[in-house]
Amino acid sequence: MKRTKPETVKAAIVLHEQLFGKPPHSETVYLPTYGWDRIQKLQRQIRLARDRGWQAARKSLHEDLANELFDFRRQLEMPLQQLQTTSRVPSRKASVTDTYRDVLALEQEFEDYKLDMDKKELSVTTDAIELEEIYLGPFQIRLEWGKPSGTSVEYRVIALDPHPAKKNECVTHPHVQDECLCEGEGRAAIAAALAEGRLYDFFILVSQVLHTYGRGGAYVELDNWEGEPCAECGDYVDPDDRFSCQRCYSVLCTECVYSCQSCDESFCSDCIGTCPVCNCKTCFSCLNECEECSRSVCGDCRETSGLCSRCHDKQEKEREDDTTEKAPVKTGKE
Repeated sequence: MKRTKPETVKAAIVLHEQLFGKPPHSETVYLPTYGWDRIQKLQRQIRLARDRGWQAARKSLHEDLANELFDFRRQLEMPLQQLQTTSRVPSRKASVTDTYRDVLALEQEFEDYKLDMDKKELSVTTDAIELEEIYLGPFQIRLEWGKPSGTSVEYRVIALDPHPAKKNECVTHPHVQDECLCEGEGRAAIAAALAEGRLYDFFILVSQVLHTYGRGGAYVELDNWEGEPCAECGDYVDPDDRFSCQRCYSVLCTECVYSCQSCDESFCSDCIGTCPVCNCKTCFSCLNECEECSRSVCGDCRETSGLCSRCHDKQEKEREDDTTEKAPVKTGKE
């Protein structure tokens, strides 16, 4: 028979009293304000692109806005679930003995287990998580109660060796953003474990969610974790160095993007041409056909007469030659 640990019994009694001894006075619901700020910023950028006639940029921003709205709708599910959970009366509350057994089980299950009664925090640390060959590192699951903002029991998922998505540094796991877990199908089970005081079940359930990946329901999909691939070279593109072809909208890196010398817009190698006169990269919209030789040349190499500079110079030289031939020959008798 295992001996009882007096210090663990004392901690379990205090923990049980603080967590489940009296009903909460209020509930604090945290709304996804960061996502809403992103949506408003994109709306301003779309209005600017519309006013300036940037059609390609406007299309790309509309796609970003659609993705943000999808994420925002998913983020709203968490506070909604919180409100629904607090309105339920759990069928069974954990006893002091249950809490004591859960604390012992957590000590054995997780190598890094911490109970801080002063800070009112109970936390465990997972092993280093790797999903589809993407290293995400270990996460601390921290249960907090009795905060000044309210007395509701809350928890955070904190990346201890963060390897966030390139697209958004607030996303440290496909299902974790701003230290909040999108619980997915495990939402009901996690909420029930918290409401009934089943601490061991709660931490195990959250850990299981962190060790799984639900494609199609992630803040950032693992396929794009390191950034979007460049359409030309295939390397991942950092969001700060991302370019988009203004014709086909493909993603380009700084090494593979071409800039039109006439309009300064960005293009891929398939959507930009070369002026045969000056050999400068020019998009097809800025290339104009010479009326004489039918070559497509850039604006700098096309004269107002509709000719390219070579044909224009050739025509000018022929005119000068004709003028010289038609000029009267001076004789010494004059």
